[in-house]
Amino acid sequence: MKIKKYCVENVQEGMQQIKKDLGPDAVIIQSRKIREKGFRGLFSPVKVEITAAVDTSRPSHTVPREPERPPEQKLEREVGELKQLLSQLISGQQKRNIEEKGPFHRALQQLIDHDVEPALAQGVLAEIHQDYAVENALSDEVVRLILMKKIWERLRCAPLPENARILSFVGPTGVGKTTTLAKLAARFALYHHKQVGLITIDTYRIGAVEQLRTYADITGMPIEVVMTPKDMPRALERLADRELILVDTAGRNSKNSLHISELASFLGLLPSAETFLVLAATTKMKDLKVIIENFRKTNFSRLIFTKLDETENFGTLLNVACHTGLPLTYVTTGQNVPDDLEVANSEKLAKLILGVEQHA
Repeated sequence: MKIKKYCVENVQEGMQQIKKDLGPDAVIIQSRKIREKGFRGLFSPVKVEITAAVDTSRPSHTVPREPERPPEQKLEREVGELKQLLSQLISGQQKRNIEEKGPFHRALQQLIDHDVEPALAQGVLAEIHQDYAVENALSDEVVRLILMKKIWERLRCAPLPENARILSFVGPTGVGKTTTLAKLAARFALYHHKQVGLITIDTYRIGAVEQLRTYADITGMPIEVVMTPKDMPRALERLADRELILVDTAGRNSKNSLHISELASFLGLLPSAETFLVLAATTKMKDLKVIIENFRKTNFSRLIFTKLDETENFGTLLNVACHTGLPLTYVTTGQNVPDDLEVANSEKLAKLILGVEQHA
C-alpha cells in the first residue's frame, strides 16, 4: 500500500496530482481544510490536505482492470466524487471565498475599505484573534462589537479641561482653522456664557483679519491683532479680563520649516495654552503624517478634525490618533457657525469608522 498526502489550493488540483502520481486506481482516504499555523495563518488562504492511497502489493500486470465504462458513467462517477469532497469543505461559494482568506477577512477588508492603515487593521484583528480562540467561530455581529470596542479604546477622545484659558489653533492651509475657532468662540460665549477674547496672528492671508473681526463684531468679542512676537504680551494684557482667549494662526505649508519655526515663536509666548492641531478628514494619511511631523515644533497637544461631512471614510481619524497618541477633542461637520461642531465621542466615531453609522 502506498500512501501519500497532497497539500493543494483546491480539490481539482489535488485529483489531478493523485491520478498523475498514483494512477487511476488510487483511493482518497481523507480530505480536510488546513491553515498555516501562527499569526500568518490568521490572514493566509485555506488549503486542502488530501490523503490518497494505492494498492502496490501485487504487480501491476496482475491487478484486474476495471471494465471500461461508457464515457457518460465515468464522467458521472468523477463528478460524484468531486461533489462529495466539495460538500465536506464548503457550504457555498460565498462562504469559501471568505474563509479561505482568514476568519476575520471580512472585518479586515471593511477596515481597509474605510481607510484604516492595513498594518493597524491587522494589529487590531490579531489582538482579537489572541483574546478569543478562532475555534469558537465568532459570528460577524460578535466580531463587529468586539472590533468596535477595540477601536474606541484606541481612538482616545478627551474634553477640554475646565481650567483651560488660552486655546491656540495651528494647521495647514485650507483645513478651516478660522471657522472652527469662530464656532468655538460663539459656543463658549452664547451657550456657556463665558467672556471670550480673540487674538489673530494670521496677517499673511488676505482678508483673514477681517473675517475674524466680523465674527468678533457679531458676538461682541474684543479682538487683538498681533503682528510680531513682541506684540503678544501687550495683546494678552489687554485681554486680561477675559475668561477664555482663542488664538488664530495663519495656515502654513507644513514643508516650510522656517514658517513653522516662526509660528512656534509666537505660540511660545502663550502661557499654559492648549494648542490644537487642526486637520481635515479628507486629507490622505501619507500627507497627514508629513503635516504631523512638521508641526511638532508648535508643541500641539490636542487634535481637531474638520470636514467630516465631506467624506464617507473615517479611518484616518483612527490612524492619526494611534500615530500621535494624542486626544481628539472636537470634530466639525459643516460651515455653519456655531452649529456644525461636536465634542468628539469615541463610540460614535468608532461606528463611523466601521460604517455602522453615517454622519448627518
